[in-house]
Order: sequence, then C-alpha cells, then structure tokens
Amino acid sequence: MDQYTEKKWQEAWSKSKIFQPALDKNKKKFLITVPWPYTNGSLHVGHGRTYTLGDVIARYKRITGYNVLFPMGFHQSGTPILALASRLRNGDVKAISQLTRDIATYEPEQNIQKILKTMVEPKNIADYFSDATVKDFSSMGYSIDWSRRFTSADDFYQDFVRWQFLKLQRLGMIRQERYPILFSPAENNAVGEDDISDGDIDKVSIEEFTAVKFRSEDFSLLAASIRPETIFGITNLWISSAGNYVLIDLDGDPVAVSTEAYTKLSYQRDGVKFIREMEKREILDREFYTPIERLKIKVHEADFVNPSNGSGIVYSVPGHSIIDYAEVIRQGLDIQPRVIISIENPADTVLQRAHSIDLSNYGKLRDVNVELYRTEYYGGIMVEGLPVISGEPVAIAREKIRETLIEGGDALIFYETSRQAETRTGDRVIVAVLKDQWFLDYSLEWLKTKAHELVDRMQFVPDHYKSSMQETIDWLKQRPCARLRGLGTHLPMDERWIIESLSDSTIYPAVYTNSNYLRKIKDVAGEIDPGILEYIFTDASALEKNRYSEEILKLANEARKEMEYWYGVDVRLTSYPHLTNHLAFYILNHVAIFSGSYLPSALIISGIITADGRKISKSKGNGESLMTVSRKYSADIYRLYVAVGADFSSTLDWNEADVNALKKRYDSFIQILDNYRPINGDLNGAEKWFVSSFYMHLKSYIENMEKYNIRSAFVSIFYEVLNDLRRCETRGGRTDLAIGKVMKDWLIALSPAIPHTAEEYWHRHIGDSFVSIQQLNLQPELSIDTVVIEEDNYVQKLISDIRSIMAVTKITPKTVEIYTSGKETAELARTLTGGDYGKVDKARRFMIQDFTRNRKSISLNGLEEYAAIEANKSFIESILGAKIEVRRVDDPVNGKIAWPGRPVIVLNK
Repeated sequence: MDQYTEKKWQEAWSKSKIFQPALDKNKKKFLITVPWPYTNGSLHVGHGRTYTLGDVIARYKRITGYNVLFPMGFHQSGTPILALASRLRNGDVKAISQLTRDIATYEPEQNIQKILKTMVEPKNIADYFSDATVKDFSSMGYSIDWSRRFTSADDFYQDFVRWQFLKLQRLGMIRQERYPILFSPAENNAVGEDDISDGDIDKVSIEEFTAVKFRSEDFSLLAASIRPETIFGITNLWISSAGNYVLIDLDGDPVAVSTEAYTKLSYQRDGVKFIREMEKREILDREFYTPIERLKIKVHEADFVNPSNGSGIVYSVPGHSIIDYAEVIRQGLDIQPRVIISIENPADTVLQRAHSIDLSNYGKLRDVNVELYRTEYYGGIMVEGLPVISGEPVAIAREKIRETLIEGGDALIFYETSRQAETRTGDRVIVAVLKDQWFLDYSLEWLKTKAHELVDRMQFVPDHYKSSMQETIDWLKQRPCARLRGLGTHLPMDERWIIESLSDSTIYPAVYTNSNYLRKIKDVAGEIDPGILEYIFTDASALEKNRYSEEILKLANEARKEMEYWYGVDVRLTSYPHLTNHLAFYILNHVAIFSGSYLPSALIISGIITADGRKISKSKGNGESLMTVSRKYSADIYRLYVAVGADFSSTLDWNEADVNALKKRYDSFIQILDNYRPINGDLNGAEKWFVSSFYMHLKSYIENMEKYNIRSAFVSIFYEVLNDLRRCETRGGRTDLAIGKVMKDWLIALSPAIPHTAEEYWHRHIGDSFVSIQQLNLQPELSIDTVVIEEDNYVQKLISDIRSIMAVTKITPKTVEIYTSGKETAELARTLTGGDYGKVDKARRFMIQDFTRNRKSISLNGLEEYAAIEANKSFIESILGAKIEVRRVDDPVNGKIAWPGRPVIVLNK
C-alpha cells in the first residue's frame, strides 16, 4: 500500500474520531496500554514492535464488540533530557549529530538549525519529540485516542503524582535515610535505568563488597571482595599493571587505593581525604599483614586487575580462584595455593579444573571462576581448624567473617556497580551513599502479600513471566524515588527533591480515563486539591462537598464516572526489559492504592527486535525511525511483519531478506484484490472447499487472538488463506467467485494487522463504512461444510499415500487404479467395529483378521470415497502426472481388501 493511500485513511480515521470512545454501558469496555514514550529523540524500528502489537490487539477487540480505549501520553521526566540540552549548549558534536538526524526525519533541511537552537531548553526537546511521536504513530496507523493525550510535565498530572505520594507516605511506604544509590559524579545526581546506557536491557544493580584492610608499618592496602570467607586462603595481593594509586585518609588510617576507588569512597563515606599520589614501587616493595592470622604477604602486578573495579586491589586466593592460580603460574611465583573450602566433588576444585583448560584464555577462566564460586557457595564447607568459621557452610561463613572483620576495624562495606556502566551521555556511573535519600519501601510484608495475590490472579503472556514477577516482588526492597535535579514533579514532603522518572509513572494509566476532566479542574481551581483526587480515584465518601464550587464538583463527578467505567487496565503490553522495574512498580503501587476492579488484569510481555541479528541502536546506524520505515516499506508491511514474524516470547529480527519475502506475498495479495471482479454462479467443489477452509482458518484466527497468539492467528488468516486460494485455482476454482463469498469477513479479520489495506479494499469492494469498526463474524463454524473438509482431507491423504508407494516401489505409473470399499464391505466394517463378530457371514470371516490388523486406518465417517475421487480426479491427475481409474469393490484386489478410508492402490507402468 503506497504512502499516499495510507495517509488518506489515517486522515479519514482522525477526522471521523472513530477511535475516541465514549462511555457505553451497553458494551463491554477494554482498556489497553503500552509504555508512554520517553521524548528525547525519534522512535526507531525496534520500539515499534510493542506499539504495533498493542494496536493489533486494540483493533481486534474493537471488531469483536468491545468498547476499546487505546490511549497515549508522553514521559517528560528525569535527567536524560536535561543532560541532552546541556550537551547541546556545550556544543557536543555527537549530540548535535544525533538530533540533526532525528529532526531530519520530520523537517526540511532548512528548518533543522532553527529547531536545534530551541533545544537548549529541555522542555523544548520533550515537546518537539512528543509531537514527532504523534506523527510516527499516526504514520503507522495506530488507533490511538489522542484526545486524552497528556505528559508527565503537565501541571494537572503533577498534582496527581503529588497526591499519590502523599497517599503512599500515609501508608508508610516512603522513607528518608542513608542509602546507597547509582550516581553520576559528572551530573552530581542519582541515576536510574532510564539514565544508563542500555540500562533497560542490561541491568545495573548495586553489589555490596567487603573491603579488607591489609596493614603494613606505614599504610594499609584496601582490597574489596564479595568473598570475604576466602580470607584464610590469601597468598598475596595483586595491583593493576596500568592503574594509578593514591594514598588517602580513611577513618584516620592512611590507605592506598586506585585513583578511581578514591572517587567512589569519597561518595560513600564521610571524611575521606586525599593525601598524595603514590608510586607503585611503594606498594610493591612492602610486605603486608593479613587480618586475624597476621600472615606476611607480598604484592605483585597483574594485567587482569581493573583499577576501576572495586578498590583496584585484589587479594589472591589461588586455591579458590582459577584466575589467581593462572596468574601465579604465568609469573612463575613461588606460591603454594591454600585450600580452605571442601566440596563434595573434588573434580570441581581449582587445582583439578586447572589441568583441563587453557590457562591463557582469560574469558574462559572468568567463566570457570563463576562456576567454581557458585559450587563453593551452595555446597562448600570451610575446613576444620580455621579461626572464626571452622566447619561452617560457606553461606554462613561469609556473613560471620564479614561481621568479625568489620567489628574488628579490619574491613568496611564498599558498594560497587554490578557492571561497568555509563550514563546515556557517556559519564561514569558509580555507587554513592546519600545521607537523606528518599525512597519507596517495597519490603513491607502487607504490600508483598497483596502483590503476590494480584499476580496469582492476573494473566501473563507468556505465562512463565508470572513466576519471574513473583520472584521480583520477593527480592524488591527499597527503591530511591527522588533526585535533586531533573525534570518532573516536586516531592510534596520536600520540595527540594524531584520525583524520579520510574516512580512518577507507576499508576499513570488511571489518568488516561479522565485526563480531559482533570485538565479542566486544574484550569478552574489552579490546583487540584488532594481531596478531589481522592474522590475521583479511590474513595467516593472522601469528598467534603462544601469545600468546592459547583463547577468543580460537576467536573469531579464526570471524572469519577470515567474512572469507574474504564479502569482497571485489561491489558498492559510492554517488553521484557521492563519486568523487574516498570512492571513490578506498576503492580506494587496499584495494590497499595487501588483495589477490586481497579487492579490490572493482564500483562503481555514481548521480546525485543534486532536488525540482522544485531541490537538496534541509532549509534550503530541500524535504527531506522518508524517514520522512515513507513515511507520506505509502508506501514502495513511493517505491521504485518511484526504480527507474523515471531511469537511474543521470541526476539524478532528485522532484516531485508525476510521483509522482501513478506512483501512478495503481500503484493500477490494486493494483486488478487486489485483484479477482483464480483461474479455470480453456483460454487463448484473447489470453491466450496475454499469457503469452508477459509472459515476454519477464521475459527483458528479467533481462537488464537483470544489467547493473544498473534503470530499463529495471522499466519492462518493471511498466509494459509492465500495458499488455499492458489489450491482452489489449481483445482478449477474461480478465484473471484470464491473470494466474493469471504471478502467481507477476510478484510475485517485482516484489519488489525493491515488496517490501511483492509480499509482501501473494503471501500472498493464492500461499502463506504469503516472496516475498522465493523463486527467480525464470531460464529465461523456455521459456514463450515464438514463433509467438504473431510473430502479434501481424504483426497490429500490419498495423494500422499500414492506418492509414498511410488517412492518405495520406484514406479512412475501411467495409470493409478484406486479401489474403494463397496456397500457390503462398509457394512461389514460397521458390524466388526460394534464387536458383533458372530454376525459375520462365513464367506467373509477371512476378512476379520485383516480388519483387526488395519483397524486404526479404517474410517466410518460416512464419506463417499468414490464420489470424492471422481470429483477431484483432474486435480489428482495433475498432481501425480498419471491417469486415475476408480472402482468400488467388495472382493479383495490382488489379495488386499479395500476398507472404508483405506482404499487399495495399484500402480501400472
């Protein structure tokens, strides 16, 4: 479908307002939501999968009788937009280049520089790309109700968020205390998943290390580890060959760490002071003492030590780390490993594994180390004779020795990121400990109980994500919910803080139900009172009517009616990277604030899109915008590709070869509809079969769509119907006559995936109404002629059997004789099936044994086999390239008996 035609229908839908539903208590409502886009750039082809599948579901529910609300808003909170504006002001070439490409998608070249200049103001970036996303989504034909559009920066929405946080505070869910948090020193601000490069698909969490002090006469070394229980296996220390080290004052002690570790410690502890830079020789020439045992150990350089990880100093336990063991061997050090953990299978120890792998392959060594650590943690026992932790399981020993070391002043807690991470602007992410951080407390027992109960009731697609969500709810504890800078809503209990971008977007779908009324209340009142919001969203009895004007009360009543009708969300659709943050917070906040019918019903979680097997990224040049895709291929090609390309749980690969293959099938479909001319007449056998087969596909389509098996549904109603049409024509069917019998139902069923195409041909061949709001035939079984279908199944099996015989005998026949059972044999088969062996005539008892042997392949469905073969003789002959002769018989043919459903086949050369 060309872009002009698609745009024609997009404008027609917009003008007609058919996707702006009103309250209709005579129809069952269906509210579907998808993620509201973050507005700091254009959306690329990878983003489109979730939104396209959401629209397919919305359109399907519309044609099956639901009153559908598919709304959209825009997320304008957080720090990325702020950082992007800052980079523009500073002349950052990369930022300017990326935004220039994004803007060029929507604007003529002469306008780009003028628009760029306005984007030094963060709000202008957010507003521009909000409007651009509307263009993107409209170009894809999404049936969104834009009349309810709002952003997280809108004043009335921020009143709603403040009300939400005051309510959470009353529930005891908001606290302020010392707390470790992901942090950008460059921005001097906390960061979350949305601020971190690839933070949505490659999570960054906070890990708690035990940083152990190794003392000398002059200063100490600080080595951070997640395995403090191995301290009695230490043989030496490693420092980085390439790193730089500094001496700092840590709690009154002079301590050496990497330059990077000094930065991290200064954000995690009070009173950390820089003393001076150090020469590595100062460290390498000294001996240091291990805690508790007070053993002397030396320090060596190693290439594998990363000065940016931990403290930049690593203690060496070659008896329990194959990386340490390999380095000791590589350097030829006179060091004997100390084994302090026993495990059930000696073959899993470092010393045994070292004999079977290449000790120069660092990647392999790292993988083996992970396995060894896991084996020791879950199955290891500390050997007898060790101080403090003798004979203890490793898991218990770890906590016990950590407490001992910290209490004795020999260690401290050190926080590190789970992986090396950067913000989206390229700045390093570390862990900082903020003294007065505000956070949401998701550890409350009553909250977790409610959340688990809701998840148990909800539908998850795919289903295995239900257990993943339960696990996420179990381990979620505290979540930082505010920062000191960024775009967003001010925290009502402390206006210095801005509510962060994940925490202000947990229950936002509720606002879709009544955003227009909330905006009007804001216009009238200046500020929406929390009591009004309480009345609208949760508690009808909370309203003190004498406090508000008649106009506000009227608007509040209308807003509540909308909320009562539309909420909760029937389906929320998003991608799996959001499971452990957005979706978990969505569920926890909903059970905290809402109850009953206001709680969500289903979550659909899709896989991601890759391009030619690679992650999609604008920086890699493979992230075509949705607008570009609609221009280059057409919206319906992309939509159909997304619908049939992969199941929800699978990754969908966007590649030119598969797109072109789909386009060829789509073009053949278009050619059929372009050439269609209605004709009258009685249906022949092939045409009858096509019509019945179509309604079987429609039945399968409905069954699959009801289960959200979108791929299977559209493979059936698009590909398989096209295949059937080709078969119909091959068997002598008239394409136009056959299509004419199903055209209306076919276009309605296809409209969720290819709405522009369906709309165009609906208007050409059916009528002037919109196919998008027609009602699908939900009783396709009434149009299925089971006899015709059984006859076709029989013919297809017959052809398959003949081909098998040809392959086995290596005979290419000129004639194929087919003998079907006569009336007497059919009657005998019915008698034997009933078990009345005594009624069998003596002359036919010899057939009993053959019947018993072939019982499973004998059919008594009443199909008239002889007539079926005669009616399809020409088709069978065209397939086999041989003349077909068919006869009814009651006597054996060449010693073989023709039973019902099991004819005798003879090949003649």
